[in-house]
Amino acid sequence: MPEPCADNVADEFLTKVASRLRDRTGADLTLAGQVHPRTKTLTIRSVDGARTDACLGMTVPAGRGTGGRAVTLGRYVLADYGGAPVGGSRARRRASCQEHVRSVLAMPLRLDGRVLYVLYLAGRSDKPIGTSTTRSALSFVRQLESFVAQAARAHKIDAPRRWQVDEGALMRIDSELVALSLEMASPAAKARIAAIRDLIESSVLEAVPAQEAGYALTQRELEVLGLVAEGLSNAEAAQRLVVSPETVKAYLRSIRSKLGVSNRTAAVTVARRSGLLQ
Repeated sequence: MPEPCADNVADEFLTKVASRLRDRTGADLTLAGQVHPRTKTLTIRSVDGARTDACLGMTVPAGRGTGGRAVTLGRYVLADYGGAPVGGSRARRRASCQEHVRSVLAMPLRLDGRVLYVLYLAGRSDKPIGTSTTRSALSFVRQLESFVAQAARAHKIDAPRRWQVDEGALMRIDSELVALSLEMASPAAKARIAAIRDLIESSVLEAVPAQEAGYALTQRELEVLGLVAEGLSNAEAAQRLVVSPETVKAYLRSIRSKLGVSNRTAAVTVARRSGLLQ
């Protein structure tokens, strides 16, 4: 999973995400932006369905507009401009990227509570973004967050990868299908290729086991849980980590909440079953 510093990898990832999100929801316009880890400024890196290139490279300060608010709040923000195209003020004209959008849904993509990216849906019609579309978009983002969490564990903390498929091979097949669809003239053939690509996408995103996908523990939480698994008491774990016993207790409360268990023994069991601990 690309970290914000890997611009070329992030751009490729965001381009695919924006395209798939638009295909999944049928939105007029989708955008994907990257959040700077220090300033929290959001930069639009990819668009799909745009009439101009005005959106690309646009920056949004934290707390400003739908995207900036999504960064600050850590949750989705839905804005409906009441049937009037965005453009009543300089800020709103800038936010609309000259695309004459009337409703916008901004959704943060998070890792360990930190917003890495923001995905947008935008509509140009008088009809606002509905509940069904919102749910579909949020479900897509949750799948991506599970993918991000699993990839981060695999590459940062050396957790075992439990993919049920070779996702690299699937993505190469997907790229070949894109090239093939450009050579096909038959609408029926293009539709079949699109259906196959949807299946590949689902296979990649659902490759994370259902239980493991929801467990995004931080590296520190995994260190605490690892010491608990070794049989250390809270005081002993605190001494090993050079923190207070109260800090260890706080970590354990967070771990139990994330894993949906009521005691430390159950937390260790679930973590081992999910592949978070060896």
